[in-house]
Amino acid sequence: GGFYTQDDIRDLVAYAGARYITVIPEIDLPGHAQAAVAAHPQLSVPGDHPAVSTNWGVNYYLYNTNADSLTFVKNVLDEVMALFPGRYIHLGGDEAIKTQWRVSPAIQSQMRALGLRNEEALQSWFMEQIGRYLADHGRTMVGWDEILQGGVPSTATVMSWRGSQGAITAARLGHDVVLSPAPILYFDN
Repeated sequence: GGFYTQDDIRDLVAYAGARYITVIPEIDLPGHAQAAVAAHPQLSVPGDHPAVSTNWGVNYYLYNTNADSLTFVKNVLDEVMALFPGRYIHLGGDEAIKTQWRVSPAIQSQMRALGLRNEEALQSWFMEQIGRYLADHGRTMVGWDEILQGGVPSTATVMSWRGSQGAITAARLGHDVVLSPAPILYFDN
């Protein structure tokens, strides 16, 4: 049907828990956001309001990095945390094509105000805001190895899917690591 109800999630989490399995949800940020910004245009980069995508794959739409977007994401995570009692919440961080951020005067102004050198650093800042929010609620952020670009949030667990180098780098930086290199351990293949 395209979605799970909250009762469906509760049943799934209980079923898994009875079998000693923890379900870890993924709410992908800041990319893979086309559905969210199509439904809530105020979350998009200023002036860029996409339609709902009907294609599978990587799209170019990112969340805006302003206070409204952060509040929206935190509200979504409040619901996610209520449904998934496990320690870990996956925030993605992968395949975030930053073209929109590069050409947006508002985003570039925000980067200057924050003293950030590039869009990768902006992604790190954005993910750090959400990672801190999770930590304040006793949860741990997980992110794909792309979160290493621009500086990884200090409390993040890194899940390396593009080979093993991301895992090695993250481990050397003192992060917990999940090794899932494609195609060997990337289980959706």
